[in-house]
Amino acid sequence: MVKILSLHAESEILSLLQIILERAGYEHLYTSNSRTTLDILKNQNIDFLIQNLMRPDINGCKFYDIMQEDQRLRRIPVLIVSTIDPMTYPELCFRVIRDLYPDRYLLMPFSPQKLVSTINSILSETDKSTAER
Repeated sequence: MVKILSLHAESEILSLLQIILERAGYEHLYTSNSRTTLDILKNQNIDFLIQNLMRPDINGCKFYDIMQEDQRLRRIPVLIVSTIDPMTYPELCFRVIRDLYPDRYLLMPFSPQKLVSTINSILSETDKSTAER
């Protein structure tokens, strides 16, 4: 079973993700704390990360940069879910825009079907690139 970790500042969003992802057959863990998320990513076998950009501790752009600096963490696929259109604020997060936008970036609100199909697509791409190595 694919294990997805969600990091978001709002508990309501985490609860919604929990319902959607469990109904889609994923194992789902969640937290609102970036440092806790890093600990989980480093100590558990996480297959996928969903995160937002604006958080009070470490913003999503910096968090993505931290992941990219770690050889093991950079292999974990990331999906950004945010109310922020990165094209409106390109200076906010250049690497996220370059690496993830638009295929791994969902603007809220989004439908449950869109979330699940995006995750499935990213996981499919990841499986193909792993098989090619």
